[in-house]
Amino acid sequence: MADLSDKKAVPESGPGANANRLTVYIDDQAYQVDKNDNLLAGVLANQLNLPYFCWHPSMGSVGACRQCAVTQYQDENDTRGRIVMACMTPVTDGMRIGLKEAHASEFREQVIAAMMTNHPHDCPVCAEGGECHLQDMTVMTGHSARHYSGKKRTFTNQYLGELVGHEMNRCITCYRCVRFYKDYAGGKDLDVFGVKNQVYFGRQTDGALESEFSGNLVEVCPTGVFTNKLFSAHYTRKWDLQSAPSVCAHCAVGCNTSIGERYGVVRRVVNRYNEQLNGYFLCDRGRFGIGFVNGEQRIRSIKGIRQQSPEKLTKLDVAKALVHFKGQKFIGIGSGRASLEANSYLKNLVGADNFSAGFNAGQMALAAQHKLMLHRYPMPGIPEIEQSDLVLVIGEDITQTSPRIALAVRQALRNAGLAKAAAIGIPSWHDSAVRTVGGKLLSPLFSLQGMPTKLDDVCQHKLLLATEDIVQTLLALNRQLSRLLGLKGGADSGADDEEISPERQAFISELIPALLKANSPLVVSGWSLESASLFAAINRLMDILHSDACAKYQAGAGQEQTRAARLALLPDLSNSTGLLHLTDEQTLSLEQVLSRLNMETQDKQDKVDGLIIVENELAALSRAQLARLREQVDTLIVMDHSQTSLTEVADIVMPAAPVSEGDGHYVNYQGLCQRYYQVHAPVLPVQDSWRWLNLLEDSIFNLPASGGHMQHKFREVHSLSELMLYLGEQELAWPQMLTEKSRQQGERQVARQSHRASGRTARMANINVHEAKATQSPQDPFSFSMEGRRAEVAADRPFSWAPGWNSNQSVNLLPSDVSGSAADSAADITANIAPKLDFTCSDPLLEKWPFTALSRKEHQEQRSEALTFVDHRQWFENEWQSAVNPEFRMLSKGLQLTVASSYAREHNWQPGEFVAFSFSLPGESEPRQGIARLLCHEQLPQDLVTGNILAPGTSAGAGEIRLASVDPREAEQYRQQEQSRLQQAKNDKRALLERLKAADQTIPIRMVAGGLEDV
Repeated sequence: MADLSDKKAVPESGPGANANRLTVYIDDQAYQVDKNDNLLAGVLANQLNLPYFCWHPSMGSVGACRQCAVTQYQDENDTRGRIVMACMTPVTDGMRIGLKEAHASEFREQVIAAMMTNHPHDCPVCAEGGECHLQDMTVMTGHSARHYSGKKRTFTNQYLGELVGHEMNRCITCYRCVRFYKDYAGGKDLDVFGVKNQVYFGRQTDGALESEFSGNLVEVCPTGVFTNKLFSAHYTRKWDLQSAPSVCAHCAVGCNTSIGERYGVVRRVVNRYNEQLNGYFLCDRGRFGIGFVNGEQRIRSIKGIRQQSPEKLTKLDVAKALVHFKGQKFIGIGSGRASLEANSYLKNLVGADNFSAGFNAGQMALAAQHKLMLHRYPMPGIPEIEQSDLVLVIGEDITQTSPRIALAVRQALRNAGLAKAAAIGIPSWHDSAVRTVGGKLLSPLFSLQGMPTKLDDVCQHKLLLATEDIVQTLLALNRQLSRLLGLKGGADSGADDEEISPERQAFISELIPALLKANSPLVVSGWSLESASLFAAINRLMDILHSDACAKYQAGAGQEQTRAARLALLPDLSNSTGLLHLTDEQTLSLEQVLSRLNMETQDKQDKVDGLIIVENELAALSRAQLARLREQVDTLIVMDHSQTSLTEVADIVMPAAPVSEGDGHYVNYQGLCQRYYQVHAPVLPVQDSWRWLNLLEDSIFNLPASGGHMQHKFREVHSLSELMLYLGEQELAWPQMLTEKSRQQGERQVARQSHRASGRTARMANINVHEAKATQSPQDPFSFSMEGRRAEVAADRPFSWAPGWNSNQSVNLLPSDVSGSAADSAADITANIAPKLDFTCSDPLLEKWPFTALSRKEHQEQRSEALTFVDHRQWFENEWQSAVNPEFRMLSKGLQLTVASSYAREHNWQPGEFVAFSFSLPGESEPRQGIARLLCHEQLPQDLVTGNILAPGTSAGAGEIRLASVDPREAEQYRQQEQSRLQQAKNDKRALLERLKAADQTIPIRMVAGGLEDV
């Protein structure tokens, strides 16, 4: 174990010191620490080794494990000192402590010895082995021999679902699991039971963990009590994983991840610490949803292009297949799943007037409003969200669509308790004291929703309404706020003061004073309801809250330090915001695409010969519209990584690389442009969509000037850096900051593999004893081997490691992460802070895609006898890529519909019964019919129904639904179908594991990353 105690200390004065620093003396050496930290955090920030278990940077200190004992001296003359717990000790200027003092060292070793009396010592078979914090701390304390020979205490493990395993006998009672799950994440189905030496962490009964953050137990637990079941099922030692920094591909939050693979198969995803974004935690969709890259639905061969050799696809094969398309006109349809590079390249190829973002007309109006607000209001990051003192959530169940944002909102609700504790001198890191003082005190959370959510129990006031009713309530809120502040000239200031229901007026009357009193209010919404009029009403609300009149009103009330209200808008896909960046007044809606494909109405000059669709399943189209599209298009070229209804009917299918096998950028909801890297090179013909587009440009769009078609300065590109330089030269809205970044040459490559990894000879021993050549990618910042330097910034590291720290706790030893004392290195690969795109929303875009705002009277007149349905899917169902995973399908409880309890009583329906439904989305001629289980909710309006009856990937929104009773025979038939569905998911999981384990014996090798091989 490396000893970092003689690391050069930060100077007490001069360039290395600042106003927030205090000087402490550790083993008679002066160090600078943050005055707001506890002693343990200060020690770790200076990269000194001090063992601990219960402390966590995000969850604070409770002093449960007693492992971080140090000796504190009164002054330089004190030679005896006293033992204190570093995690519970505030730092003071000039304090003196000893890490190596004999009594403290012996105390720490005895604590470990006591913990290990009942530990099973099963390291060789434990899934945590090699990354175990308990292993690291045991070695660090010098505890090297077993002293206890008695009978060990044992527990019975629980079934906690398909994602998290349980081995309770390894527990050291640090309480981290329940502190995270229950106190931090708001879970209710895991707790601590027992007394004295019989302490049990689990559920009251066996069953799947209900929290969408249950997977964090695997990383939070310092031992192997909670394990990643998916990783354990196809296990490899963690030091043999090849990993790369990546970005979550399952929502627009853009959490930073690290993906690990072995033998060409992705094994697991772990959180990658980024203090400006996701911090230490990741939702379960981001952690477990990666399974689709290994799935049976993956496209691994090309369709529609004849190969000269069955072993490989050549550029000549592609050129021959595409030559007869040369000079034809294509419309390109991008996607929020595709990288920024792929979407930009596609728009450049087909031209701005032949490019579609894959949005229908309603979504285009929504996109215009969203882009306007992106331009006007900088979106806050997760650390900023956590500092809010009031949160208003409108029309978005963030616990299911963007769980990481919901977790940040939960932390924001604690700010009232933190402020109360701070007023009596209790620091925020003293978690147990803060929770005792704060009690049940919460900052205000207001919820205006179309569905029940998991945040309802911590809301100060919540209101459940249909979409148009939410809009009308917001308009009434804006009118009343405008009158109170004396605003004139607003879009709604002159509207009639229409009557609203008492419950809505009560919501508004409670919200207005809270909004005006808040120092840092936050408004959160998203695309779930797909309502442009809702976004316009939110835009007007933000106008009011940012007005001078509002500032004067708050100043008059003594709120001189009030900050402007912030807004977080959450689209649905990982690169939806990047797609918005490319959307302008020339961008086509899907209806316009269909119109231009209609041969009867086309002008000859406007004739479209084909479509190029990049990673888009066109969920916004109905089944009838999809059939029409296929009938009317002559040539359909689809690039995607997995099978969809489009790939089945396409003329040419080009297998695209998913996030684990590709290089590119995703733009998160804030506009942060984040790079993801190949964790392993794909097996040809799989490659990045932008590589396929480069081949299309060479084969179809590379025409002479006399060709009459748009011209391209074609260049063959071999790497992402070359592509960014190429796109920067084109006449398109490519962010030049990425072009400049691509020109920067870093130092020696960072290793994708741990220095402890088995050698290449050992890896290939079952095939060949000779060492295989590693994949070569000289322009990639990361090497496909264990050779390379170590990234110094946590946001750049492919895996967690520090000298003496093999677990993910090594992140706490980086000074730039914990204490912020180190400046970013010029050699940082991602520069730690991702570039942020500038958004401009032109008037032509807003004028081309207006929205229809109904008055209350018109809204009432348009009501039909049918109920209003609002789509509401659980976190594992509402994203197409992850929903195919067998484990997620096993979590599903089938189709469910929630109605008002009073409505159920009127029809003599009981919760849990089955009902028949007939559902229609706007624009669909034939209703969708089926059977679903009935749930009831007391506060749901009688005319509103929510549920998950739409298939994953289907465009969300509202529609009309009719319910009817079900014949008992139909109900029994549905039960049997559900049992068959669950059994099929189990069979698929078993077959997938068998295939993956068999594939381990035939390792795919790529010598050159990316591109096609020549004949």
